[in-house]
Amino acid sequence: MATPIFSQNDLFLDVDGMVHGKSSQVSQSRQRLVNRAVRYVLADMDLRSAKRSAALSPNIFENQFDYGAPADLKARKIIDFRRQVLRPSSETWMLVDDADFDRLKNVSNRRVAVRDENFSQLLRIDGLPSSTKATIHSCDSLTANGTWAVVAGTDSTNLTRDTLNYITGGASLNFDTNSGATTAAIENSTMTQVDLDDYDEIGSIFCWVYVPATSGLTNFILRWGNDSSNYWSRTVTTNNEALAFYVGWNLLRFDWDGATETGTVAPATVDYLRLTVTKTAGMAADTDWRLDDVTVQTGKIYNVVYYSKYGWQTSAVAYIEESTTTTDLLIADSEEVEMINFKAAEFFAQELRDYDDVVLFRDEYKRLKRIYQARYPSEALKVQRRSGTFKRNW
Repeated sequence: MATPIFSQNDLFLDVDGMVHGKSSQVSQSRQRLVNRAVRYVLADMDLRSAKRSAALSPNIFENQFDYGAPADLKARKIIDFRRQVLRPSSETWMLVDDADFDRLKNVSNRRVAVRDENFSQLLRIDGLPSSTKATIHSCDSLTANGTWAVVAGTDSTNLTRDTLNYITGGASLNFDTNSGATTAAIENSTMTQVDLDDYDEIGSIFCWVYVPATSGLTNFILRWGNDSSNYWSRTVTTNNEALAFYVGWNLLRFDWDGATETGTVAPATVDYLRLTVTKTAGMAADTDWRLDDVTVQTGKIYNVVYYSKYGWQTSAVAYIEESTTTTDLLIADSEEVEMINFKAAEFFAQELRDYDDVVLFRDEYKRLKRIYQARYPSEALKVQRRSGTFKRNW
């Protein structure tokens, strides 16, 4: 589609002519009414002009299911996931509801769900398995692969092996925190060397951290490298889902690209790990922080194609949901603009109590809608519910 040329002011002028020059007499602001009309049409129909494509961040990884959704994703209106390079001809996606996805993840792949929770959206993706994955430390033992210890001078204490609450293997690393310092850390400087040369600057390091409380928690810092003088470090302030840390198991992702290098690190001989909890000095002492399953992956680069709920564009070419100035541009093609005109005129006529015009404009909107949907059916995936045995479809 070409660059939008129809502005908020153009919409005012068209609607004013349709309501016999009386648009200035409405009790609500004209801007509020046209925003309402645009929201209505975008919610009522899947417009061609509302299609967007955005790179998934992060890449799609093996056994990593939750990803931040585009801020402007309309409901569950996903069209496709497109691998940026070398997409197999057999790669198709199925949209399922969140409960079905959760029950059957790791059973059938190429499935996606949208989770609406706490007034935010997550994409849940069961993607293709990755061949580029390595375990850095399984965190199953304090001493079987190097020795884990609390870092002196920090608020970490009482490091133990937890065989009751873990993610993979048979255990996790459990530690407590005191109050008084601004960090709590555990580290392993004698683990078996891991060759991460293939992941240098392109991989992402994942680990699971159990958070017993969030009040006073600031961030997590991961160091990986050769020793306490030669390492990379990365700080995260949200979990892998791009959400604030919450009580329970959080998947953390530390992207290698952009990490800070201290000293000189040899990626082919990584044998040092440190996890630091940054907190306020007054954060209450707590028990049962946990660390488990430190891995590295490269994943696969995908774009998500979807219908947007944002109908406007600013002069700075930013997509917005609510227009705030008469120079904002309506993201709509000519025949779509006409439908928005009639819906806006209907709302104006309601305010003016011109009920014959309300019926006229509503009927015309419905007529144009039928024609448009016959010409351009929605491309959004439909939610599918399947029963029976699922087989992996590599």
